[in-house]
Amino acid sequence: MRGRATVSDQRTQGNGIAIRRPLRSRLSTLTASAVCAGVLLLPFYTAAADDSKSQLKSIQQDIAAKEKSVKQQKVQRSKLLDQLQSQEKTIAEASRKLRQTRLSLSAIDKEIDGLTRSIAKLQKQQAQQEDLLSRQLDAAFRQGKHSGLQLVLSGEESQRSERILAYFGYLNEARQKTIGELQQTRTELGTQKAALEQKQTQQKSLLAEQQTQQTKLEQARSARKQTLTTLESSLQKDQADLVEMRENESRLQDKIAKAEREAKARAEREAREAEQVRQRQAQAKAKGSTYKPTESERSLMSRTGGLGRPNGQALWPVRGTIEHRFGESMQGELRWKGLVIDAPEGAEVKAIADGRVLMADWLQGYGLVVVVEHGKGDMSLYGYNQSALVSVGTQVKAGQPIALVGNSGGRGTPSLYFEIRRQGQAVNPLPWLGR
Repeated sequence: MRGRATVSDQRTQGNGIAIRRPLRSRLSTLTASAVCAGVLLLPFYTAAADDSKSQLKSIQQDIAAKEKSVKQQKVQRSKLLDQLQSQEKTIAEASRKLRQTRLSLSAIDKEIDGLTRSIAKLQKQQAQQEDLLSRQLDAAFRQGKHSGLQLVLSGEESQRSERILAYFGYLNEARQKTIGELQQTRTELGTQKAALEQKQTQQKSLLAEQQTQQTKLEQARSARKQTLTTLESSLQKDQADLVEMRENESRLQDKIAKAEREAKARAEREAREAEQVRQRQAQAKAKGSTYKPTESERSLMSRTGGLGRPNGQALWPVRGTIEHRFGESMQGELRWKGLVIDAPEGAEVKAIADGRVLMADWLQGYGLVVVVEHGKGDMSLYGYNQSALVSVGTQVKAGQPIALVGNSGGRGTPSLYFEIRRQGQAVNPLPWLGR
């Protein structure tokens, strides 16, 4: 039978009679129900969406506030580090001047002691000369009635008269000599007393200057301590420290590289000159003779010949307790590239070998740093110093004081940071150190 089929379902009533209802009618009913449900749920979905947007906005505001806070912390930290650098440079200058003043005072004290001893000796000599002159005058007075003139006029030609005349001559000559020596002693005594007064005035001035320098040093140290406390409280410690250490190492590399570039022409020239001296020595040896270098040539070869093979031949830069060794863990994956040697504040830091000062400057994380180049790509580095005693370009000898132990760069206790670098790479310095 042709025609449109009608889809129907069947529902049975309680009496067993099946009632058929078209499916289209059921679908209409379901659709209407869904629409009604959607209308009822719409306010709930709208509220949830508004909630999410509000939370997102709050999170974004928190992030923005955090970023602003971090940015402000970085700006503040940068200012504090600049402040620390300025304070530690003030400490370096004050301690250097204080050391010079103390050395000058020590020299003046020795001069005053010498003058005091010399004056005491001259005063004793003057008393002896005055006593001798007094006795000579007394003897002359006692012999006054037998004057030489009387003896001559009396016409006596006896041996006694000759002896008395000779005695008067000797006595007069001795008296004149004593008077002359006494006058010289008094003149010298006056000169030395004037010199002593001048030295004592100079000593008094230096003592006042020393007190001023000491006060300035203590004030700078106190300001530095406050800056360090503020820095510590401003840090998000672990990660910030790690990032800063990497940055400090990078700054050190860049600073040394820059100093090397600036000194490259001079270093190359000196290396050529040293090689020429060595060639002259080799040529002389080949001919069976010897070539003796001059003092300046020996110095040139010594400071450009490098540190050589590590054999315990180099001097220790300072005596103290090793707190950190090369290769020890510093933080995270970072490791120490040198030694940290605890030593008394103000102790002399000495060059381990002959060389020339490549750098003497303050550097974040290392404080006041002195770098000495030894030729052939070898250099030694001395950090945390309180003060530098040398400047860039200075030729130094092994054992020469080049700095004073300090705690610059934010270090808590007095110590020396020491590195040896070969071709720009830090190496374990211990095998070189022995003397």
